[in-house]
Amino acid sequence: MLDQPEERARLFPVTRDGIFLAHAAVAPISGPAQMAMDRWSAEAAAGRQESDAVWRGVRQTREVAAKILGCSWDEVSLLGPTALGLGLVAQGFGWKEGDEVVYDPLDYPANVYPWVDLNRRGVRSVALPRKPGEEIRWETLRRVITGKTRLVSLATAHYLSGQQPELAVIGPELKARGIFLCLDAIQTLGVLPTAWQEADFLAADAHKWMLGPVGAGVFMVRRRAWEQLLPPLLGSWNVVSPDFLAQPKIVMEEGGRRYEPGSLNLPGIEGMRASLELLQELGPDEVSAHALALASRVREGAGERGFAIYGEQKKKENRVITSLREPSGGWDKTKRRMEEEGIRLSWRKEHGGEMLLRVSPHASNTTGEIDHFLEVLGRAD
Repeated sequence: MLDQPEERARLFPVTRDGIFLAHAAVAPISGPAQMAMDRWSAEAAAGRQESDAVWRGVRQTREVAAKILGCSWDEVSLLGPTALGLGLVAQGFGWKEGDEVVYDPLDYPANVYPWVDLNRRGVRSVALPRKPGEEIRWETLRRVITGKTRLVSLATAHYLSGQQPELAVIGPELKARGIFLCLDAIQTLGVLPTAWQEADFLAADAHKWMLGPVGAGVFMVRRRAWEQLLPPLLGSWNVVSPDFLAQPKIVMEEGGRRYEPGSLNLPGIEGMRASLELLQELGPDEVSAHALALASRVREGAGERGFAIYGEQKKKENRVITSLREPSGGWDKTKRRMEEEGIRLSWRKEHGGEMLLRVSPHASNTTGEIDHFLEVLGRAD
């Protein structure tokens, strides 16, 4: 596909306009997603926002997401953004006063604030002790786990370093202690294999590696956790309401609908499904291997040009996000050069105040594009 310019441009229209290397930020939607949303818009304009075909599409979206996550389709709710899913867990979990929740204070704000806010409800929020750029291992967690810990919330990959916590080890250790695991999956869902089976709760918006529109997303709650997580938002869609009439008794709908209180983001769901189906068609293993190879090329080439990489490094890296540390002269010249060359990247500040250049290639990118980025990077310095 990458060797066929017309096909590549059809599947990834952004490739017609420069080089896009910021998929860890707000990524471009795929060509199939654009077409699916256009079809929905045409039907909506004709008075058919909801139809049998649309509801079949909703079911199919649950199914394709479930296939990726290794869960049942009825464990998938179609909710975005990520913060909404994480907030539903924080607000609906069966907390008792004195319970503890462990979170990463260096994570993206959406996976920090919901847990810190629980302090006002008598739940103790315990910040994970780690330095910026340090990996999260079971040993990191074990230092703060107590008999009162009820839930741990982690990102499947850190948004600056791209490092993944060792979930295959952490998950079983938590389960053995009866502790629930909540995952912010937005930085790996759609690009990297992840130990999804360890999650009790999971949330991810579609606008990054899933190549879908903003505001659409996936929220997974394992059946084993349904009774532990009561829906904190109620409406006609997730409470049984025959003929749209409110009933004297609240009875929740079955499956993923139980966490969807009202109207769904139907155009967003159409676009998200089309992109997920595209990624499945390209092959999850192939997409992952390609993105990892490009990311490795970025790190190797940047290192050869004297740039330091943010975050601990291993001999065998398993991250698609690479953040370059700020050079002594700053990034102004680099920014200008990249803009002149039509190379789009993201710039993020880390907790110590340093500005990082974050590079995140995906299935649509080529080795030639990475080489051109590296050539401009060296030239700009």
